[in-house]
Amino acid sequence: MKKLGIGLLSIASIVGVLTLSSCNNNTVQGAGEDLTVISMDQLKEQSQKKTIVVKFWHSFGHNISKELTPLIENFEKEMDDKGIKIDVQEEAIGGGYDGLRSRVNMGTKSNSIPTMVLGYPDHFADYINSNILLPLDSYIKSEDDEIGLKDTNDFVESYWAECQMDFKANGDDQVKSHTVAIPFNKSTEVMYYNASAVDPLLEAHGWLNNGKWENPTWEQLFTISQELKDKVSSSEGLKWTYENKPYESKKTDYPVYIDSEANFFITTARQWSKAGEDVYTKRNADGSGTVVFDNPTSKEAQNYFIEKASSKLWNIPKKVNQSYGSAMMVNNEAFISIGSTAGVNNNDSSKYELKCTAIPQRSYENDAVKAVIQQGTNAAILSKNSNNYTRLAAWLLIKYLTNTENTSTFSQNTGYLPVRKSARDSAEYQAFLSNENDPFVGNAAKAINAAYAQLDYFYTDPAFSGSSIIRDTVDTMIQSVYCNGKTIEEAITTAYKDLRDKDFKCESK
Repeated sequence: MKKLGIGLLSIASIVGVLTLSSCNNNTVQGAGEDLTVISMDQLKEQSQKKTIVVKFWHSFGHNISKELTPLIENFEKEMDDKGIKIDVQEEAIGGGYDGLRSRVNMGTKSNSIPTMVLGYPDHFADYINSNILLPLDSYIKSEDDEIGLKDTNDFVESYWAECQMDFKANGDDQVKSHTVAIPFNKSTEVMYYNASAVDPLLEAHGWLNNGKWENPTWEQLFTISQELKDKVSSSEGLKWTYENKPYESKKTDYPVYIDSEANFFITTARQWSKAGEDVYTKRNADGSGTVVFDNPTSKEAQNYFIEKASSKLWNIPKKVNQSYGSAMMVNNEAFISIGSTAGVNNNDSSKYELKCTAIPQRSYENDAVKAVIQQGTNAAILSKNSNNYTRLAAWLLIKYLTNTENTSTFSQNTGYLPVRKSARDSAEYQAFLSNENDPFVGNAAKAINAAYAQLDYFYTDPAFSGSSIIRDTVDTMIQSVYCNGKTIEEAITTAYKDLRDKDFKCESK
């Protein structure tokens, strides 16, 4: 494998109804060639003439890439043992998933795009609109056992649902559901905290159960944050002992940080909403989307958090010129950080005991809407800069990386959740989850256990062409509130103007 570079269950269905031009059966309009599922023998014969090159783009940083690379190398070796020469050219695109999406969109006209890419449903909606995404149905349904995917029901239902999108592909006489990707790496948000400093406060309130902070609420969080702030500002400072060594903190701008601006806005709006209420976007019957976050519910939620931020109980990392709350956690200037399960190791330190729990909910009453985002990418194949040899090679790689053994291995080493139920339920994986004190995989086990504690609250948002732009706009909107002092009303007004200028339909309540 040649590595090109390193840069950085209540579930809403993910459906984007888009229209593609119809032409011949099993063709991909505007692509390098018509889609045909070639045989393994044809792939082998061609690869012995010239190695099949699969360009694979993702946006993992070094800590995740180093766990992915050995799996890719093992795939290349297994293929080589079968006489099939495949070179997976893995490249990490800087700028995170947004940077990856932008790179693909920019490269579409010049054909400088990969064979295989990781992405979100809203990215795929854009790729479908650009005529570059390859439906995977023909591979999944292949009668060849080495090619076909017979156990699709083994994938976690909500993850599989996220990969189904409705559109009129080439050869379709009407809009149909197509599998556009395979679930690859899944995560959610959890709450990390310096247990050495926080647990004594939780215990005093009776909020610890067998050493765990279960079912946290926002009111609990901000009560603890105030107490942490008071202790830090006292003449003694905030002191604790970890592994027989004393530590202290005499400085904190904010005891609590929340990493993702868009996730925070969307999640809290849902938690403040009534069941079935649209508080962010909604998908229209024709597959387009409407922006609806100018509503009393989202404003009420934000005004609650604005008041807490004004009291310096929490903020977003950009307020202090950081990207992640972990930066302040490990420097003992913050004590609680809400972020992705995949970032667990970034929150760890030799100066305190790290614990993980679910993100706070507004309420756990039966009629309360409980919400935490389902995130993480899916693996797709792009049609424009590929042929049927590179496509099949990419498909075989996707099958390999997402099989039971490999999704389990990747999960245990990274903090991502396995995408298959057979992996999650295996004796080996359950043993991993029970060993939070393991020096090598204990942090990942902590994060994943916290994720599974809130599994029933997972949500996703409907994807449609341009929905990723709306999310970017919300990121900027929240930064303007918590970094620049805009009111939520002013920020929403600006965001709506920007989105209307981009021809989005926007509704206000």
